[in-house]
Amino acid sequence: MLDLELINDPVRWNRMVASLPVTSALQSWGWGEVKKLSGWIPERVAVYEGERLVAAAQLLRKGYAGPLSMLYAPRGPALADLSYLSRVAEALKAWAKGAVYLKLEPEIGQPATEAAPRWPGLIQEETIQPEYSIWLDLTAGPETLLAGMSSMHKRNTKLAEKRVVTSIEGPEAFEEFWRLFVETNQRAKLMQHSKDYYRTVLQEMNQPEGKAFISISRQEGQALAAGLFVAFAGRVDYLYGGSTREHSEAKAPNGMHWGAIRWGIEHGYRIYDLWGVSASSQGSHAAGIDRFKEGFGGVRVRFPAYDLPLSPLYGPVKKALRLRKDLRNWRARGTTRDVLGG
Repeated sequence: MLDLELINDPVRWNRMVASLPVTSALQSWGWGEVKKLSGWIPERVAVYEGERLVAAAQLLRKGYAGPLSMLYAPRGPALADLSYLSRVAEALKAWAKGAVYLKLEPEIGQPATEAAPRWPGLIQEETIQPEYSIWLDLTAGPETLLAGMSSMHKRNTKLAEKRVVTSIEGPEAFEEFWRLFVETNQRAKLMQHSKDYYRTVLQEMNQPEGKAFISISRQEGQALAAGLFVAFAGRVDYLYGGSTREHSEAKAPNGMHWGAIRWGIEHGYRIYDLWGVSASSQGSHAAGIDRFKEGFGGVRVRFPAYDLPLSPLYGPVKKALRLRKDLRNWRARGTTRDVLGG
């Protein structure tokens, strides 16, 4: 028997989430505050077996037509062990309150080539967050990480150390980050949220147990590449970034990442998450981005998603959501294929 408790204290919540071995920054209090800007309502539920904390689920509720809604745990729930997933999902039915389905994306980080594990009662489904990423082991240290890069990335990273000045900054660098981010998205035909959304990420993810920052590379004072990162529970996540095509010989994107990697090492983080690659870069809209991230070495990992249907309307609602996503993709890029498909 699992017991549920609603948590309303951000400090207590983040300590719970950070204490669990299967966890993510997207289960932190700050991320729930960020997602309010997109119409999601966060509900934070601790799950106990006796006195032991076995899960912490930040459930984001999104309303559809009329009384219809869904519940979604981005890169969650946080778990004491993956074996608890089915039982936790079953217990969370009590929190459904009319939701059509519950979507779970536990931070498994399994090898990308392995089949996704299955759990009773849960249907493997498409993810909302990127299903694949590349993880670097920060505990290996800078020299080993540099040695693990492709020969071109190693060369470009060393060039960047000489040609750009990279620093770790906060809100003071936001406007430079934003300009480069927008320029890159327009060039790649990628969708984005409002400017306030990314400013809120930088603000809210500076929270108990966590940190948000901008790594920015400049040449003679001109910002050439910048990324927005969040750090939580042993990981540094690269969420958003951009660069200009000017002064490409400076290799500023390499410098920007290398600066964040070194910051993570210096502050005792274990994993650097490059956040979002395709299953295979072959034929992907994001193939160029994939190849750049692959150049850093590391391992390709996977985060499967699972749905728990809670209503007979589950099938029709899922089809409607897929059609809406296809339409958005077509308007943005002239294809229904997802950016990280493949």
